[in-house]
Order: sequence, then C-alpha cells, then structure tokens
Amino acid sequence: MFRYLTVAVIGFVMTASSVFAEDHAIATAIDNAFPSTTSSITNSDQKESANNEVSPFKKPERPWPLPALYGSSAFLQGYDTYLTIAALKRGASEVNPILKPISGNPVAFIAVKAGLTAASFVGTERLWKDNHRLSAVALMVASNAVMVVVTAHNVAVLQRIK
Repeated sequence: MFRYLTVAVIGFVMTASSVFAEDHAIATAIDNAFPSTTSSITNSDQKESANNEVSPFKKPERPWPLPALYGSSAFLQGYDTYLTIAALKRGASEVNPILKPISGNPVAFIAVKAGLTAASFVGTERLWKDNHRLSAVALMVASNAVMVVVTAHNVAVLQRIK
C-alpha cells in the first residue's frame, strides 16, 4: 500500500509541476513567434496594444490549486483505469453499473474514462468562467476525493485476488 501511495504522490507532484511550467513556456513561444501582431502575452499588466485594441491573448488567471487538481484528477483517473483493467484480467468484475457494459473492452473503457475526466475539466472551467470560483475548486476537490477512495478500493481488490 505504501508503494501505491508513494507512486500517487510522485505522479501528482510531477503532473502539477509540468502544468505550471507549460503556462510560461507556451506564452513566451507565442509571444516570440508573433512579436508584431501581439502585445506581450507574458506581461499580463499590458492588456492593450499600441493601437488601443484589446489583445486576443490573455494569460489565464487560475488559483494555484486548480491546475494541481487537474493534474491529480487526470493521474487518479488513469491509475484507476489501469487498476480496473488489471483486476478485470485477473477475474474481478466491474461494480459500477454504468461502466459494466463496456468493461470487457479496454479501448472503450479507456475512452469513456478519458471522456469523464475531460467532462469534469469542462464543468470546472465553466464554473470558473461564470464566476463560481469556489464551486469550481470544490468540484475538483470532491472529484479527486472520490477518485482516491475508488482507487484505494481497486488496490485492495487487486491485493485480494493476487
């Protein structure tokens, strides 16, 4: 169990740190590629260009937990998918009635899990853009909490059937 927890924490930290690294790198690359057509993307204080036109590029304003929660959610969903497929190969059965019909097809199962992950991100982004920011963060915290419980259950099932 300690190994699984260690892997989960390392995966979370690596995913969250890469999210922060990408923001600046992408904005700088776009700013350098189109210096004549954009105002500074990386400088969020400068919102208007010399022609008094609003720049179409705006650095997203996110609290630090939200990208970290996205990363941990993606990691937990992927880990849950891996554990579920491994347990199914060893003779376990899917308990979730929604996923049970497709649990026999790993490609369809992975696609549905990826879609569910994307749907939670889209829902969170919609809440964020509609100024329900606390609800957006709460949704991702709740989603991650549920996935931690589900993943821990799958680890226990795999250990029982080994």
